[in-house]
Amino acid sequence: MKQFVLKAILLGTLGASAMPAYAVRWFEVELIAFSQKPGTDIREDFSIETDQIPQEKRLDLLTKGFNNVGHQACLAGDSNYDPRSVMEQFTMQQSSWYCDDDVNYVKQYEKLPVIPFSEPLEHMQSMYLLAPEQLRFESIRKRLERQGKNPILHTGWRFPDQSKKRAPNVVVYGGMKFEQPVSYKYIESEQSDSFISLLSSAPKQAIKTQGEDLWELDGTIKIHIRHYLYVTSNFDYRYLTEEGELESARMSQFTRVYSGDIHYLDHPKMGIIFQIRKYKH
Repeated sequence: MKQFVLKAILLGTLGASAMPAYAVRWFEVELIAFSQKPGTDIREDFSIETDQIPQEKRLDLLTKGFNNVGHQACLAGDSNYDPRSVMEQFTMQQSSWYCDDDVNYVKQYEKLPVIPFSEPLEHMQSMYLLAPEQLRFESIRKRLERQGKNPILHTGWRFPDQSKKRAPNVVVYGGMKFEQPVSYKYIESEQSDSFISLLSSAPKQAIKTQGEDLWELDGTIKIHIRHYLYVTSNFDYRYLTEEGELESARMSQFTRVYSGDIHYLDHPKMGIIFQIRKYKH
């Protein structure tokens, strides 16, 4: 009897260890974000203050993808991605340049590529970006373009079955770059003039500061599973008014979806078409 029990335990242990690492279900999501055609009949007020987009548990898959596009263009000899300084370009016009893998091309973009680049992967170890050839919505993107709508981002990624608590907020951004309004901070002057030292308060020096770049589309998507697929999305769409003022419109939605269905998130200023598909199950 003891031998039977030990054999059963041993077989059970071996069976558990032999189970594939990808026993957890995996999915892939593909999305296209686009700006709506300008309309004169929009009466919504987008100037209302909104809460900050979630900052916790953020996962950025796109930055590397955007940088990959710049690196590929640099390797192809595109002068727009020449990493040399202006002086080096002038003095060494005929020489080739070295395309460093670590160059931050995102900082150089005035408008981000619509499709970030990644090598095609098929593993189930960690979340990763889909390669352009793994995307299936090319015909939808072209149809949007024919309708006069402007695709901002076309991408996707693969992810495991995760609870609401464990699922990350995947960073989603793209489109045109807008500079934050210039601000100034004042610091105490380091001058030690004897006359100035007699003043009750030392003069202050204005220092110009500039915040991080703002992108036309900026937000997060969180996908978690509890019997069904749930999508929590928060996006800011930025645009210039006729007066040249930078404004932002918020789109926040919580949606229950089914795998394989194509879904549409609508807003007067922008829209998102997305699909979640089963991956290898």
